[in-house]
Amino acid sequence: MWGTIETALSAGAGALLLALTFITCIDVVARYWFNAPLSGAYELTELFLAALVFLALPITTARGEHVEVDLIDAVAGGAISRMARPVTGLLTAGVLALFAWRLWEHALRLAGDGAISDSLALPIAPVAFLAAIGCGLASLLAAARALRPAATA
Repeated sequence: MWGTIETALSAGAGALLLALTFITCIDVVARYWFNAPLSGAYELTELFLAALVFLALPITTARGEHVEVDLIDAVAGGAISRMARPVTGLLTAGVLALFAWRLWEHALRLAGDGAISDSLALPIAPVAFLAAIGCGLASLLAAARALRPAATA
């Protein structure tokens, strides 16, 4: 099942990255060649970039590809690092769960208020719901990685 979810998240992230590239190219060409920037390009970039980050977060978490600083390894060695890995993984899962909860509540407020972007009047709540879901999924994946036996982690 994770393979299907990962494929869907990757496809969505790739589509957003392609859209961001097109928006930027069109905006730059229109701005400098025709003195007519693409209306709403800044807003679209903001919303698409936020969505891209939270679509990629679960994938990055599942693969263990976050940037890490291994200070414990340098000071204490491998045995302590292996014992600390589940603790830090569960701490990460807890923080991501907290983010998911707070983002979900924020998304509910945005939806209730009917919040929209300034120039294009796009609803903002869907991006906040996507962020909450991305954090929630990443939290579950971080917990699963933390609880996985050390030999396969």
